Amino acid sequence: MELKYLDTFLTLVDSKSFTEAADKLFISQSSLSKRIQVIEHTAGCKLFTRNTRNVELNYYGQLYFNYAKQIKALESACDQELQSVTSGAQGITIGAIPSMNEYHITALLAKFMSETGIHFRIKTATSGKLERMLHDHQCDVAFIKAPGNDYILKQLPYFKDHLVAVLPPKHRLASAKQIHLRDLANENFLLEPENSRPYNLVVKNCEQAGFTPNITYTDGHIDNIMSLVSQGLGCSLLMQQIATDDQIVQIPLAEVITTTVSLCYDSATRMNNEKAAFLRFFKNHHTEFGQL
Repeated sequence: MELKYLDTFLTLVDSKSFTEAADKLFISQSSLSKRIQVIEHTAGCKLFTRNTRNVELNYYGQLYFNYAKQIKALESACDQELQSVTSGAQGITIGAIPSMNEYHITALLAKFMSETGIHFRIKTATSGKLERMLHDHQCDVAFIKAPGNDYILKQLPYFKDHLVAVLPPKHRLASAKQIHLRDLANENFLLEPENSRPYNLVVKNCEQAGFTPNITYTDGHIDNIMSLVSQGLGCSLLMQQIATDDQIVQIPLAEVITTTVSLCYDSATRMNNEKAAFLRFFKNHHTEFGQL
């Protein structure tokens, strides 16, 4: 059986939903169903109990799941060993969200290299892409915002942040000490890219507050969002740590909406010396830079 089918099986187990699993794998639900049928045909038995809301492993599925995890762990160990041999195990690759400076990740990395002499490469990407990069062994560790519930990825909390309202200086609420989300119901919203984790967090909480935000602009560059807000083209909801432009006004929200940046790594991958050294350093020094 191709390993992609094993990935399909494990993703469905984790998601418990054909819709969510198909989205994670970037395939159609019909393609997902066909892959599961191939797996069950090869196994000679049904592996899932299906109902209208979700799917659950049955007895045979649980047995299959236990071995599937072992196979994935062996695949990861093999890939890691080959990577170490072919690269000469020179340094490590560290993934990070684009706002790494605002969360003092750059300062932490500078101190790590200064104290250990270990070299590293940095790759920046969105949190979702960083998770895939960890699974694909394109980086050894990664600083990820709001990591998902992934049974393979080990998460070490680093920095807790919270949403604030970002308004132009002359906005009617700019002098308020605190506002509710519903106070912004009639505003135009300028947000991070559609379907990104920050975007989904804002939309979800606005809907819970009783309204659907009128989103007129999305951009992956926070500076652009803050510049447009400062010119009165709308408002935004951003994490407090990254909304630092002195041309905008930060207003605390009555609703406490938090997210956590965590250092993540693939727990199924063999630990090399450089990666182990970085994890030790992080555990000893993260409180100097992070905030929980």
